[in-house]
Amino acid sequence: MADWKEDNLACLTLWTTLYTMKQLFTNFSDSGDLKMSDLTYCNSLGSSGLIQQQATIIADQIDNIFRNGRGATYEKGVDRTKAIAGMVSVLTNGSKLVKDLALVADGLYHFWEETK
Repeated sequence: MADWKEDNLACLTLWTTLYTMKQLFTNFSDSGDLKMSDLTYCNSLGSSGLIQQQATIIADQIDNIFRNGRGATYEKGVDRTKAIAGMVSVLTNGSKLVKDLALVADGLYHFWEETK
């Protein structure tokens, strides 16, 4: 399981992005342990196809915000297709946590001013 820390740019950028997207409404400290099923996009009554579609839309929005709004770039060997697929794999698993999504995002993106 990933560490959820404010000084980790993946965590902080993901939280601000999800908060801005109105996917969560909790403070930073409480957000890392939220399950994917707690985010507003997740419809517990939806079919697996609908959940997949919604997760893909959310991953696409996160990718656009990370790259176009927050100055992130893809890590070496990662492209848009890999980034979206990586996030969707977490977003479609209702028991995964926001901090798990941050860990995946950290492996997919190099965040602005992030040290290697």
